[in-house]
Amino acid sequence: MTVAGRWAVRVALGVSAVWLLSALANWLTGRFWWWGGALPLLMFCLGPLLVLGAVAMLLLARTRLSRLERVLVSLAAAQVALIALRRLLTGRTWVWVVPDLIVPPLLFALLPAALLAALAVLRLCRVRTARTVRAWTALLAAAALVLGLDQAGLNPRAPWAWAGDGPAPPGALHVVSWDTYCWNTTDDPGRFFAYLKGFDADVYLLQEHSGCGPGAPLPLRDGERLRSEFPGHHIATAGGLLTISRLPVAGQAALGADPNPLAPSWTDAALRTDLRVGGRLVSVYNVHFYDMLYLSSSPLSREFYRSIAALDTARTAQFDALAADLGRNRNPVLVSGNLNTLPGTGHARRLAGLADAARAGRSPYPATLTFAGLRLWRMDWTLTSPGLRVHRYELRSPEGMSTHHLQDVVVSPAAGESARGAGPSARRAPDRHPNPDQNPKAG
Repeated sequence: MTVAGRWAVRVALGVSAVWLLSALANWLTGRFWWWGGALPLLMFCLGPLLVLGAVAMLLLARTRLSRLERVLVSLAAAQVALIALRRLLTGRTWVWVVPDLIVPPLLFALLPAALLAALAVLRLCRVRTARTVRAWTALLAAAALVLGLDQAGLNPRAPWAWAGDGPAPPGALHVVSWDTYCWNTTDDPGRFFAYLKGFDADVYLLQEHSGCGPGAPLPLRDGERLRSEFPGHHIATAGGLLTISRLPVAGQAALGADPNPLAPSWTDAALRTDLRVGGRLVSVYNVHFYDMLYLSSSPLSREFYRSIAALDTARTAQFDALAADLGRNRNPVLVSGNLNTLPGTGHARRLAGLADAARAGRSPYPATLTFAGLRLWRMDWTLTSPGLRVHRYELRSPEGMSTHHLQDVVVSPAAGESARGAGPSARRAPDRHPNPDQNPKAG
């Protein structure tokens, strides 16, 4: 093996050792990657690939291949196995929740592309490898890229999506959707409201309208402040969901009222409001589904896996409740919020009839969640029915007030959409200015 090959192997072994030590220390303490910045997290994300690669290395141990050749083939085979397992298991069993979360979807495109690039570099550097090894590595990496491209959360239309569905017509609906995380994390509430009002949106869909407290979100009773900050607006709440609209509200309803098995104060999955937009009814769903897991216990404990299974069952029920209401709804619809769902995951299949509004955005990878300083995961979505045109979709920085980026969307009913009834699941709004303090559940 050449000097370059030996150093490549040493670096790979060193990274693997650091990852294993970091993962072991985090798992034993139950603190995961909260300490050490982003480095332990990055190494943790490579864990499933390294485990599958190690299995492949063991299977190839008795062959006549050099160590570098075994590494190349093993990494390529591991990538194919990882994406194949994801496509097979995601959304069908809670067992795949952990791999889903620790592997950022972007890696399903980057890793195969990086391996193909590494093959080219080795060829240019005249590092000797067998032709069959190069062929099998390239074939497996290409297969992983093809299988993983639609799972990676990429927006291939980004270079051409600057205009979306064309210029917004007069009376288009401007929607801001944001998981605010906790409303008491800022020392300056005035800055928080100024940030929101600076968008001058027609509708605000806000999740986690709550304060942070030990063990569970804390209810907020801030109706007077909300009416003061948004005079003349309709204010609707359900659990930790808060919808603020300057447009007339024809009806509203909470969906999926089922307490979170690990945080009973978190109940409703979505808050539907039917808005009159230019003489037409548009149904807007403010959504916040349960988390995929909690980092409150070590993965070496039974409780960790029991909680994942319980949350997965509850999330399935939430998706079913939303899908059922959408199936009955005859209006153009917009579904937006923190779905706690990654690109390509199985739960999203229940909403397959809706289109991703990010198609009108300029970001090639519209990730919304920042964790350990890295914005690699997309948990927040805006989805639209064919009856709505999307003119703009932008992600805005939370300016340090949340871990989630804000979704800034402009939509309008498609031509030919007529005003229709609100549908059987939406209650008539009792009055224009309901008191949000009457429903102070936290989310």
